[in-house]
Amino acid sequence: CLFRENLSKDLYLMSQMDSDQFVPIWTIANMEGIKKLTTDMDLILEVLRSSPMVQVDERGEKVRPNHKRCIIILREIPETTPIEEVKALFKNENCPKVISCEFAHNNNWYVTFQSDTDAQQ
Repeated sequence: CLFRENLSKDLYLMSQMDSDQFVPIWTIANMEGIKKLTTDMDLILEVLRSSPMVQVDERGEKVRPNHKRCIIILREIPETTPIEEVKALFKNENCPKVISCEFAHNNNWYVTFQSDTDAQQ
């Protein structure tokens, strides 16, 4: 339930995110699909900590998706900005090719490159 695609479409989870994209673990534990599997908070926390798809905060209270390193998050760019304008930011001979570009939420855009190295250029 914490994959990037779900977070960008699930309005409830988005409404529960803080500015660092963390969601309280109790929010996840209270989701119907999770409650059908278990209500054991220790087990839920253990599973979340062992998953490479998410990151649990130091206190074990919040969780957020682990974004691939080949994705750059552009912040404070309105949803109304045309996608061509966002992609144009990377149309430079020194920039690697953009694989995808999508509006996420809260004025954030995800720009995906082929590799970690490309994203860091």
